[in-house]
Amino acid sequence: MTSDDASDRTNGLLAAGGGVYAARQSGLFQIGAGGEERNLYQSWMPEQALPTLAIATAGDLLLAGINGGVARSQDGGASWTAQPFRAPAPLVTCLALSPKFEEDGCALAGAFEDGVFRSTDGGESWIAVNHGLFDHSVYSLALSPNFAHDGIACVGTGSGIYRSKNGGRLWWDLTMPAGDETVLSLAIAESGALFAGCEAHGLLRSRDAGESWEALLETEGAVNGVALAKDGALIAQVDDGVWLSRDDAASWSELAADNVDCMALGADGETLLLAMADGSIRQLYI
Repeated sequence: MTSDDASDRTNGLLAAGGGVYAARQSGLFQIGAGGEERNLYQSWMPEQALPTLAIATAGDLLLAGINGGVARSQDGGASWTAQPFRAPAPLVTCLALSPKFEEDGCALAGAFEDGVFRSTDGGESWIAVNHGLFDHSVYSLALSPNFAHDGIACVGTGSGIYRSKNGGRLWWDLTMPAGDETVLSLAIAESGALFAGCEAHGLLRSRDAGESWEALLETEGAVNGVALAKDGALIAQVDDGVWLSRDDAASWSELAADNVDCMALGADGETLLLAMADGSIRQLYI
């Protein structure tokens, strides 16, 4: 799978519905199994590049993080409406849907300088939910696999991690081992363990809601992504390379040396998609 523009950075990647969605500087693209690409904004804004940083989907509903709020489509990308957030217009960097989204319509969005926004109507309307969130520079967002029942959400900010136990209505900051730490990526396991990819202190894990932490991967680079595969494998994107551990971080092997913009697990939880700097999408069986 390749893009015509090798300089068009991919900011987010998502596998769903038998295809792949790529959130790029030029817009949002759907990539078919044969590599064919379709700009989903073409009928909405055909003459304007619309940088997109995040994508979430449930059935035919698509939500895309853009400058100013969230773009929303209810028909698989055929038509769009902009759901603006409060002024000044925020840059939405990350999106997460409740695992029971089709029932509760709950979604959270993180913004670069404006904190967290919450929707309970499928993304039609959003409100700021920043009570207790003292750092509004949000880089990453993760919901518990049991979010519909436990309400646990975490956001990574420029100074550490904030955790909510009530669906994002109220936040508490977690103590990080090195003090203030920019957290670029997050994942929450079925067990409740929290994985945090840091800008300067590698990949960390907490099994007790942030009371204590263990270093899983020490690196000089930034951990831009973390993924938990279906078979228990742990995957980390360090700078523009990707590493894999099958033994609970006791050892690591290199999957890709460089040139990776971002990564995402396939819908089956057993394949890994890599958005490469040349615009191509690589698929690896892990």
